[in-house]
Amino acid sequence: MHVEVLEEIDHQKILDEANTIKVQLNRGWGTLGQVGIQGHKPDLDANTEWQSSIGRGDRLQYPETYFKYHLFNVPTINRIMDKYGMLRTRLMQSDPKSCLTMHQDMSKRIHIPLITNPDCVMIIEDRTYYLEPGKIYLTNTTLRHTAVNASDRARVHIVGCIYS
Repeated sequence: MHVEVLEEIDHQKILDEANTIKVQLNRGWGTLGQVGIQGHKPDLDANTEWQSSIGRGDRLQYPETYFKYHLFNVPTINRIMDKYGMLRTRLMQSDPKSCLTMHQDMSKRIHIPLITNPDCVMIIEDRTYYLEPGKIYLTNTTLRHTAVNASDRARVHIVGCIYS
């Protein structure tokens, strides 16, 4: 299976918590790109560490599996990360009219859609998926895949690595 719904969630509560992260960092959705919400050791300053987990795993200063400590006080999001063993979790934005290259990740990923619409899809192997808000998804991103934002609005997801 390429995409599996793990559970339904209170989308507005998760979005409200994510909004506190962008406010703390003084960054709007239009300038977000990626924000790491887990650090490589406890008690790090989120304002200086939010960029440390961004990039490909082979270019990170610390192995991906070290990014397991909460950087922000977002209780519901933190509980979800702990429940599913999410690592190197980030808020990720794709701009309107954009597409990632086809690629394969080293791990499966959990996706929690925050801001999206039916014109924002993932293509995994030969199948297209719309990940709607209000659900937590396990995606098999070890397979060849891409994300497409064919809309005129930003797409924002919480994305974390799963190594089990």
